[in-house]
Amino acid sequence: MVSEETTDVFDLLRRTFLRFITLRLESGRNRTVVEFERFSSAYLFQLSYNLNAALVPQRHLDEILRTGKIAQIRRSNISDIEPPRRHYTPDLIYHYQLAVAADNPFLEFISYYYVIEHFFEEVFNEDLVERIKNKITHPDFSYKRKKDISSLIKNVSRSLQIRNEKIIFSEQEGLRLTLERYVDIVDLREKIVSYDNNLVDYYRSTKVSFAAADEIDLHENDTSVVFKKLAARIYKTRNSIVHSKESDKARYMPFRDDRMLVKEVPLLRFISEQIIINTSKVID
Repeated sequence: MVSEETTDVFDLLRRTFLRFITLRLESGRNRTVVEFERFSSAYLFQLSYNLNAALVPQRHLDEILRTGKIAQIRRSNISDIEPPRRHYTPDLIYHYQLAVAADNPFLEFISYYYVIEHFFEEVFNEDLVERIKNKITHPDFSYKRKKDISSLIKNVSRSLQIRNEKIIFSEQEGLRLTLERYVDIVDLREKIVSYDNNLVDYYRSTKVSFAAADEIDLHENDTSVVFKKLAARIYKTRNSIVHSKESDKARYMPFRDDRMLVKEVPLLRFISEQIIINTSKVID
């Protein structure tokens, strides 16, 4: 319980969130905020290096309070949880648990992304096979006509690339197809609203600036448009995180961009949960 005498905001946070610690820096002369940030980063590195402890700065209140939002929409009492009636893919559960256990939005986003990524190749290949099958069985198609064969080759080559003697498929297309197969947009939107009723409007009006990822309207009636834009937003954000080279124009900077990245995490979480559930099998 917080004492009525508590007036310092940092002391209040320390008492309320027991796993958080605070760092206080003092200087004998006036210094800029940038200088204090450099000293802070240097000291945190010293602690992590010597104590083998991960000390991650929390710069925004959203990062601290967001874990409580999930608890509000889920069962928090273990006695209310019933025995499972489904078997889930173990690999997906491992990545999901890693995301839930993480405090860092970077690790959360990537771990949830791995859940989705698990099905890219399978779904992409099945879609490609189905398209080829439809093409060659169409009454207009003839294997004797050169133009028909050329058209089929072009259709396949647009979907696949050869790189370093390996056949590469489009990951963004694999993402889009995976979303289309396993995600219900209406249910996704309702989950997001239950978590934070401002997020749907946020996705509609706000780009992920560090990733150059466009807005997405989850109320759009044409679901094909929603899935295409949703895949693009997720994929561009993922790329800016994973390929964070200094020369990249769209790149994620740890801590600096966490306030924006943390807004994308619920979207990935609810999508990954749908995929885990919709690829599960009912226990006999």
